[in-house]
Amino acid sequence: MRLYVEVALPLPLNQAFSYTVPELWQERIKMGVRVLVPFGERILTGFVIEIRKKRLKKGLRLKEIKEVLDEKPVFSPFFLSFTRKLSNYYYSSWGELLQASLPPSYVIRSKTKIFLSEKGKEALWREKLPNKERLILNLLQKKAYTPFFLQKKYRIKNISSLLSQLSKKGLIHLRREMKKPVRRRLYLDPVPQRQLEIDFSLEKSLRTIVEQVSLKGEEKGFFNFLLFGPKNKRETVYFHLIKRVLVRKEKTLFLVPEISLSKCLIEKFENKLGKKVAILHSRMSERKRELEWQKIKDGEAAVVVGPRSALFSPIDNLGLIIVEEEHDDSYFQQEKPFYDARKGAWLRAREEKAILVYGSAMPTVGAFYRAKKGGYLLSLDKKEPKNNVLILEEKSKEGIVSLRFREKIRDRLKQGEQVLVFINRRGYAPLLICSKCNYIPKCINCDIALTYHKKEEKLICHYCNYYLPKMEVCPECGSKIIKMGGVGIEAVAEELKKSFPQNRIDSFTSDETETKKEQERIIRSFSRGKIDILVGTQLLAHQAALPSVSLIGILYPETMLALSDYRASQKTFQTIDLFMRPIRDDGQGEVIIQTALPYHFSIQAAASQDYISFFNHEIKLRRLMNYPPFSHVVGILFYGENLRTLARKSREFSAQVESIAKEVEILGPALAGVKRLRGVNRVQMILKAKKRKCLDEVLEETLKNVRLKKSICVFS
Repeated sequence: MRLYVEVALPLPLNQAFSYTVPELWQERIKMGVRVLVPFGERILTGFVIEIRKKRLKKGLRLKEIKEVLDEKPVFSPFFLSFTRKLSNYYYSSWGELLQASLPPSYVIRSKTKIFLSEKGKEALWREKLPNKERLILNLLQKKAYTPFFLQKKYRIKNISSLLSQLSKKGLIHLRREMKKPVRRRLYLDPVPQRQLEIDFSLEKSLRTIVEQVSLKGEEKGFFNFLLFGPKNKRETVYFHLIKRVLVRKEKTLFLVPEISLSKCLIEKFENKLGKKVAILHSRMSERKRELEWQKIKDGEAAVVVGPRSALFSPIDNLGLIIVEEEHDDSYFQQEKPFYDARKGAWLRAREEKAILVYGSAMPTVGAFYRAKKGGYLLSLDKKEPKNNVLILEEKSKEGIVSLRFREKIRDRLKQGEQVLVFINRRGYAPLLICSKCNYIPKCINCDIALTYHKKEEKLICHYCNYYLPKMEVCPECGSKIIKMGGVGIEAVAEELKKSFPQNRIDSFTSDETETKKEQERIIRSFSRGKIDILVGTQLLAHQAALPSVSLIGILYPETMLALSDYRASQKTFQTIDLFMRPIRDDGQGEVIIQTALPYHFSIQAAASQDYISFFNHEIKLRRLMNYPPFSHVVGILFYGENLRTLARKSREFSAQVESIAKEVEILGPALAGVKRLRGVNRVQMILKAKKRKCLDEVLEETLKNVRLKKSICVFS
C-alpha cells in the first residue's frame, strides 16, 4: 500500500510539502516523527504532520523520504496542534517553530563544500579569468570552503550564480555532506538531598484565590486568570497552586522573562516541593539542553521553569501554566520564528485544557482591560508604598546630576550607605553634532547616529558594531567644535566621579560587562560594600542578585516617551517601576526621579506606584486613538537592498490590501524608524482593524503575492 506524508520543513514558508513513504519506512512512519527529505539539492530535517493513503494532487511526481529518524514521535498531537495555531497567529513558519522546539542536536544538517577541480587548477595558470572567479579559485587552492564563507569573505552578492557558472565550466565541484550530531551518553546529575521548607501560612484573601483557581482546575477545562498584586504574594499563590496540581498528578510550566530569574526559582521549587524541576533555555550548552529536554520528555520533571523558549518544552499531562511578570516585553521573540510567549501560553493552555495564570504588579494595558472585562482579574492586597519618591525637574545649568540629587547622595554616603543610579542609555552621548553646520556622524550600514563612547574614544553603532575614531573636526565644514547631543551612562559616571572623588564608583552596562562572569563580579563587589555608587542600565535592574539600597536615582526616564510606539507611556511606567525595585523596604528608602517632564501622567503614576491611576488615564487615550485593546494591529516590515523596488512593491501591496478590505486602516508604507539596518533598506506598514478576522483574511490573500523579504509583528 502506498503511503503519502505532509512534511513541515524549517524554511520561511507557510506551507507543507508532500512526499511518498518507501516500504522500508512504512512501519515507523507516525505523526510527529522527524524525517530526512530531499528539498532541491539539499537534504533537510522535516516533521511529519499528516499521513494519508491518497495523494493530495494527482499528476505530481513526488520524491521519497530518505529516512525516518525516530521510533517514537518527538511531538504529540496536542503539541502539533498548538504550534500550528501559534504559527498561524503570528504568520510564522510552522516548520521553523517545530525546529526551534528541539535541542540543536536533534536537527541534522547538510553542508555544501566547494572543491577546486583539476581543470580549475589548470585554468588558474593558463586562462584569463574574471577577477571574482580568480579570487575564489585562488582561495580554493588551500582547501574546500562553504558558499557562505566565500560570500562573507569577498562580499559577493550573487554567490550562487557565480558558483553555478564555475561548476558548469568544470572549474569547481560541489560535495554535499550530512552532518549528524554525535549523541553522547547523557548522565543525570545526582539530585542533592534537601530539607523541605514547611509553609502552612496562607492568609485568608490568598486562600480564597487559591481555592477559586483550584476549583476551576478540577473541572478539567481551560480557564485563565490575571493575578494582580505584589510579587511576594503572587509567589505564595503560585506555590500553593503548584502543590494542588501535583496532588492531581499533573505538571506545571512556569515561564519567566529572564534566564536569571529562572535559575533563582529552581532552588525555591526544590526546597518547597521536593520534586524534580527542569530548567530549559536557549543559552544552555547543547549537552545540557538535550539532557533537560530528555528529562522533561521522559516525564521526570514535575515543574519546568524557563524563559519564552521553555514554552515549547515537551511536557505532558499539563495542568497549570504560569506566566510571571506578564508585562515584560522579553516574552516577544524578535527573530524568526516570531511569536509572543504570552499568547503562546494562552494557545497551549487552551489546547491542553490547562489553567493559565498571568501574574504582574503592572500588567500590560491590554491584559488588564481584558481581565476586568472578562471577569478573571484576581486582585491581591497591595502594600501602600512606604518610601519617599521625589520628582525633580531637570535643569541643564546644574549639570547632568542635579544639585538636590547630589546632596542626597552625599548624605547617604556619609552614613556608609550605597546608592544605585539608573539611566537607560549606553555610551557617553547618543550622538555628536557639529555646532556650526549640524552635521551628525552616522553609521555607513545603518541609518542611525553613532553613539559616542568616551572610554574607547570611538563612535559606535549599537546595531552592527561599525565604529569610527572620535572626531575632533567636522568633516563637512571643518569646524573643530563638536557638541554632545544627549547624555549616556559614561557621562553620568564621569560626573559622579568628579563630584565624589573619594568614593568607589562603577558602571554596569552591556559594553563594560560583556561576560556573565564580569556581571557577577560587579554584583558581588557591590553586595560586599566594595562599590559605593553603581550606575547602570536596565541590564543592571534585571539582575536577580542585586541587593537593596537606601537611595535610588532614575535619570531622564522620559526618553522612552519619544518612541514611535503607542505603548511608550506603558514602557515608561514599567521601566521606572523596574528601577525602583531594589529600594529598601523599611520606609527609610528614597527614590529620586530626575526628568524634563515631571508632570507626565506615566511618570507621576510610577512615582506613586499607582497602576490603577496609570491604567485609567492610558485606557482613555487608547480608546480615543483606537489602539489595542480596542483594535488589532499588525506591523509589516519589508526589507531588501534596492530601495526603489521596496517602495514600489510596498505601494502595490498597500493598494491590494485597500482593494480587498475597506474596513482595514492602512498606515504607510513609509521608511522604517531606522530606514537602513546592517546595509539593508527597510519600509514599514501598519494595518489596523476592529476584528482580527479582517486582518487574517486580507493578509492570507495578499501576503502570498509578495516576493519580498518581510517580517510581521502582531500587537495585541
